[in-house]
Order: sequence, then C-alpha cells, then structure tokens
Amino acid sequence: MDLIALSRLGGRHLVTLHLLLDSRSVTRSAERLCTTPSTVSKTLNQLRDLLGDQLLYRQGNQLLLTPFAERIGPSLRRLLGELNGLTSQEGFTPASWQGELTLAMRESSMVWPMGPILGKLMQEVPGLVPVIRNKDEQGLAALAAGKLDFVILPHDQSQPLPGLPGLMWDTLREDALVCLLRSDHPALARPWDLDAYLSWRHLAIRDDELANPFFEQSLAQHQVQRRLGASLPDFGSAAALLRQSDLVLTAVKGWAEHATPLGLVSRPVPFDYGAVTHSLVWYGPLGEDPALRWFRQRILQLARELDTPG
Repeated sequence: MDLIALSRLGGRHLVTLHLLLDSRSVTRSAERLCTTPSTVSKTLNQLRDLLGDQLLYRQGNQLLLTPFAERIGPSLRRLLGELNGLTSQEGFTPASWQGELTLAMRESSMVWPMGPILGKLMQEVPGLVPVIRNKDEQGLAALAAGKLDFVILPHDQSQPLPGLPGLMWDTLREDALVCLLRSDHPALARPWDLDAYLSWRHLAIRDDELANPFFEQSLAQHQVQRRLGASLPDFGSAAALLRQSDLVLTAVKGWAEHATPLGLVSRPVPFDYGAVTHSLVWYGPLGEDPALRWFRQRILQLARELDTPG
C-alpha cells in the first residue's frame, strides 16, 4: 500500500471523480458540488496527475471515459458507499438527507407503480432528487457495474433471471396480465378465446436482458405461438400504435388500469400465463449503505401500501 500516494488523494478528489464519471460533465458536476466549473476542472487535472490517466477526453461536444475510468467507476462507487457508512454511524435521517437516487425503469413503471411511490418519498425526504434512467439504455448490467442504485423490472415470476453477480431481487408488487385492443377492433364482435387471441397479430415488448416471457413458453406447450406485428420498447409506445391498428397488446394489468389511453379496451388473457411481478433490484455490495438500505426498505413498504389496481 502506497500511503504517500494515497495521502495525496483526498475525499474531495474521489467525490469529484465520481460525479465526473457519472455525469460526464464538468458543469453538472460543479452544480452538484455547489462550486464552479473552473474548480472542478482544476481537481480533474490534479486527478489526471495523481492517477496517471486522462480519465475523460473530449470528442465533439461529449466527454468520454477512458478504459481506465470505465474500469474504476464501480470500485469508486463502492468505496464512497463504505466511506459514507463511516460518516453516517448515527443512521439515516430522511428530513435532513440530501442527494440523488438513481433508478432505471421502463416509462410504464414510472406510471405504475413507481410514480406514486416516488411522490411519497419526495415528501418524506425533501432533499431527494430522483434521477430516472431508461432501462433500455442502462439496465441490469449497469446496476451490476455499480452505475445505478435500483432497477424496477416487471417480469414473469417463472422467467429465468440474468445471472449477473451481486444482484439482489425483492418483490415490489404482484400483478397480472390483460389483453388490450382498440375499442372498435373486429375481434370484439366474436367470443374472446385462445383461437381469437392467436388469430390476430401482436405487439411484443422488448427486453434484451430477460429470457422469453413465461406466457410465450406456455403457448409453446400448446404447440402454438403468437404472430408478431411489431416490437416496441414499452407499453406506452405500444398503446399509441395499438389505437391505429388491429394488433393486440398483452400488458401488465396495473399499468393498463392506471394509464390505458382512451379508445382501448381490455380482455382477459385466454390461457394460463403464470404469475407476474414487479421486482426491485439492487447491487448487493452497495445495499448496506444506510441511505440505500432505508430507501430500499421504504420503497418496498410503500409498494405494499398502494391500492390494488382496479
């Protein structure tokens, strides 16, 4: 251990580096530190000398991370979490805490169930600034790399989960599935059964980090499969297309009952599709940070207190 070198690398350097790696912006880092961009730039130059690496470099209008900076990002986040634990031995005080909470989710999860939960959290923790990422851009892999605090993920309970090391899962909400169609869909003029369901093309919701949904496997056991008409990243964008087409969307019931646009109607899923849940996912090595532990427990508690959809 090079104590002399470590003595030159103070807490101010580490926090500034963490913010720079997270935001990739000198200006935004300065705003979060309540200081000036020139001060952050000076600290960045000191870090470059101390660590022997450029850390960030400019390409056009963007600041990009060097391979070394990408590699040390998760370790730096874990280190700051442990240091924060040392300075927060008295525990977490919601009324006085200030900081960001970074979550990744689909837009539909923000509608239900996370919108009401975050609204309540922001009342209880006035200094909280939620930072919401699109799960398509930063998901479970980013969480495992220490770049996020939580991921909110709807999925089938029987769906194989990614085997990323360090990830922890807990049930946020149980849910169900429904079929959505436009209100003048020709299928509504006949009985709604499995044959009717399969006779129309469907909208698929993409999630590259998860295996095929269990209900797709259930259909395969019946030796049938859906005919896909389009693939979209989220229920909200799928619903917009649904109103303009004869496609069918199999969607999470909680979202559908809170955010279904006008002009759509629901029908039950006409086969056994298993159980559906929303999970709260976090990175285990960071999970015992006092603030993150409190937020995790409170999010789960608030989810249990939500009114049942419908």
